[in-house]
Amino acid sequence: MSNQNNIQIQFNYLDVENCFKNFYVVPDYQREYVWTEVQINQLLEDIFDEYDFNPNKEYFIGSTVVFKNEDGFYELIDGQQRTTSIFLIICAFKKLYLERNIDTDTIERMIKDKTVNSLGDSVDCYKLELQYKDSSDVLSKIANNLERPENLKGSAERLYNAYENVISFLKNRFKEEDDQTNLKKFFVYVFRKLKFIQIETPEINDALKIFETINERGVGLNPMDLLKNLLFRQVDRKDFNSLKDKWKTLIKLLEKNNEKPLRFLRYFIMSNYKVNNQRGEEIIREEEIYKWFIKPENIEQCNYVKQPFEFVELLLDNANCYINFFKGLNKDGSKNVYLDNISKLGGGAFKQHLILLLAGRNLSQDLFNHFAKQIETLVFYFFITKEQTKEFERSFSKWAKFILKIKTQEELNNFVREFILPVINSKENEYKIHFTETRQNNLQQYRIRYILAKIAQFLDQERLGSYNPQVLDNYITKGVEIEHILPFNPNENLRNEIGEEYDDLKIRLGNLTLLEKTMNIVVSNDFFSKKVTEYSKSPFYISKSIAGLDSIGQNSSVTRLNQKLKSYDEWNKETILDRQNLLYNLSKDIWKLEY
Repeated sequence: MSNQNNIQIQFNYLDVENCFKNFYVVPDYQREYVWTEVQINQLLEDIFDEYDFNPNKEYFIGSTVVFKNEDGFYELIDGQQRTTSIFLIICAFKKLYLERNIDTDTIERMIKDKTVNSLGDSVDCYKLELQYKDSSDVLSKIANNLERPENLKGSAERLYNAYENVISFLKNRFKEEDDQTNLKKFFVYVFRKLKFIQIETPEINDALKIFETINERGVGLNPMDLLKNLLFRQVDRKDFNSLKDKWKTLIKLLEKNNEKPLRFLRYFIMSNYKVNNQRGEEIIREEEIYKWFIKPENIEQCNYVKQPFEFVELLLDNANCYINFFKGLNKDGSKNVYLDNISKLGGGAFKQHLILLLAGRNLSQDLFNHFAKQIETLVFYFFITKEQTKEFERSFSKWAKFILKIKTQEELNNFVREFILPVINSKENEYKIHFTETRQNNLQQYRIRYILAKIAQFLDQERLGSYNPQVLDNYITKGVEIEHILPFNPNENLRNEIGEEYDDLKIRLGNLTLLEKTMNIVVSNDFFSKKVTEYSKSPFYISKSIAGLDSIGQNSSVTRLNQKLKSYDEWNKETILDRQNLLYNLSKDIWKLEY
């Protein structure tokens, strides 16, 4: 392919290793970094799933469009969100390698190296430079493992959030006490097996034109086409239009909600049918889907040969539920408190719980609510104890077959006792260790917010004697911030008073609470003795109780609640550890199974 002047447009099939031999720049006229936890977590999950299934198989992640400027830098015209995210992943690997005394020479060269500018001078440059406002120096801070600045906004905040999410993701899957070999193997997979096409143009106008063309014409064949063709073979020609309309409705529903069709199909199969793969597991991979559908025993299970229209209706019903459940809604589109909580806990990318929910989609609303509440507790235990996400699918696919048969409260309670309770009991010791050691740097920010919000809501409801299930929106909102009781950025006197453990203590869960933004500005970085007065004014009992416990009656809901709480006259290492243990004890009342 060439332009009118026969100057070639180049198509390079690159891996991450060869990509970051180059220097890239995101010009200030480009859109800022907009990825949230949802997109970065989804990218990480997809990469890890492919690695876990076959670490020797390449994984294609799309294309980028670049133009090489006079300094020899590639200006990213399309694909900057993904390229920036990969750069953040590399920086996260560097941080873990440094913490675990693994050589970082290779990684360092992917982050920063020498190049020659247009004047012929040798200069040190980062492999990725962001030129848009407020974010130009953020990547250099991240690349050098500098502490997160306070009061980040916009793309700067999203960049740090993404970076911290990657660190948490890697730490959860490659625990420090484990052999470092697996961490390094995963790095090699990211390094050499992640592939993409880089389209390089000789002129910036060519790059912009290609960008427009790609975005106008969209993606290629839909990954569900094979299944569609299989179904069309089962109906008379006169019924083609009717089946085509139903299929279009299904595809539009998934596309409108940015859902990957093959992920939905996997969960649909595992939720509704018996699955036994060649590895002896009850899970199915994307590349196994079509072969699964054409096996005789599965043709009989699905019954799509005799009843193709009914099968598509079942797909549509599951797709509607899949999308609503993920959004925190019931199948009819109304809000579900527990599903909304799970979405906040999962960070917008976690979806494995949908296998269980799809299996239970036909439960009565009361039973479904009860079921969803138990799933929230289970998922919370999994996340706190850093359970491998692949284990979720293995367990959930097995359990789904039992959930499909549940009709009564007694049957649901029996299921909870037989399947979920043993898992929770087996994790009690591990849960206590992890919860009492939780810090901001070993758990995603949105999960820290979820924990504080759940505890705050529980205390406020217990205090009022009101136990109606409610969403957490009053606690997870822009007007409410995470307050570091021991300030995040202290003055020198306060740091000296606490000592060398200051930086660790300030990020412990026991040192965190929720405070209205206006009040948080007032308390700022003061000593505890000055902050505590403002805490006493907070409407959130999680913060107010730190300053002092309300006294109402002799056997009121408040006095009963106060038996689980403490107020504090000073704030130091002992009180922070004490409060973290207090929060752990409260968590046992909040996240508990009911059966």
